[in-house]
Amino acid sequence: MNRRVIAWLAIAVVGVSTLVFAAVDDGAPTTNADRAYGLAKDFACPVCQGQSVAESDVVVARNIRREIRVWVDEGRSDDFIREQLVADFGEDIDYTPSSDGITALVWILPVVAGSVAAGGLALVFRRWRLEGELEASADDAALVAAARSERS
Repeated sequence: MNRRVIAWLAIAVVGVSTLVFAAVDDGAPTTNADRAYGLAKDFACPVCQGQSVAESDVVVARNIRREIRVWVDEGRSDDFIREQLVADFGEDIDYTPSSDGITALVWILPVVAGSVAAGGLALVFRRWRLEGELEASADDAALVAAARSERS
């Protein structure tokens, strides 16, 4: 492999590693209040449009935040809290998509399609580079010489 390929591979590895780290690592909450707030951001307000439970100030959202704080203080797991809220308010409340079935395909297919497209473009560009430059035929050279002689 030449240096150019190694450099592009290194850039790709760093880019993918950064994206994975940013998507996965939110850092552990330091207090129960931080954990409760983080959970509240993961749920949609059942009454408001486009607001999370953490952002909304309607009675339902305040009650959900209070319930989340109680569960966190009791030591309940995030999965337990998520299951309880989904059972009470339906799947639309959960901002975090499940990672199984059709939902997984919705998240995975664009990544796969983008990777295939990038690979296809890389192959096309490589083929174009390897084809080399076209050479002028004798007829082309004669036309250029005739055009130059007419200008002089």
